[in-house]
Amino acid sequence: MYIFALILFLMKIGIVNAQTVTLDVAASKLQWTGYAEVGGYSQSGTLNFTSGTISLKNDEITNFTLVVDMTSLTHENKELEGHLKQSDFFFVSKYPIAKMTFIKKNKNTYIAEINIRGKAEKMEIALDLQKINDGYLLKGKLKLDRTKFDIKYNSSSYFQDLGNYAIKNDFDLEYELIFK
Repeated sequence: MYIFALILFLMKIGIVNAQTVTLDVAASKLQWTGYAEVGGYSQSGTLNFTSGTISLKNDEITNFTLVVDMTSLTHENKELEGHLKQSDFFFVSKYPIAKMTFIKKNKNTYIAEINIRGKAEKMEIALDLQKINDGYLLKGKLKLDRTKFDIKYNSSSYFQDLGNYAIKNDFDLEYELIFK
């Protein structure tokens, strides 16, 4: 009788319905896309995750941490890939990971801290978590301003007369994350 009452009490305060799910790094995808200032020129590649967790209560996100292996950055042009890994861009030898961590929920969005190149930036993001067969799916697209993370290479905000060499400050991250 007392056990039954305890279970009902725990369900009411939400402890029983709380869970933490882990990112399936092999099944999850992260694609980056950067853009030229002139014309429709863009470059895309991929990154891999090293880890991630989401805490849930009644299928609602209450906390999360995602860690990206910046050394895994790929592009089909190996010369460009090498340049993106150097100090002009992501400086992966000094900053081998990037991280996104939960700060708080704000109505239907989340405030998260994104840390790239040792620089932290808070931003509001929308997260659409969907229940799937054996876990959860989180899909979406995020636009980041690279200059906020001290990546200023060929930015017309910092350098004049770049012409066709100017690169937009904003780049996109498109993600499809599987949690189990």
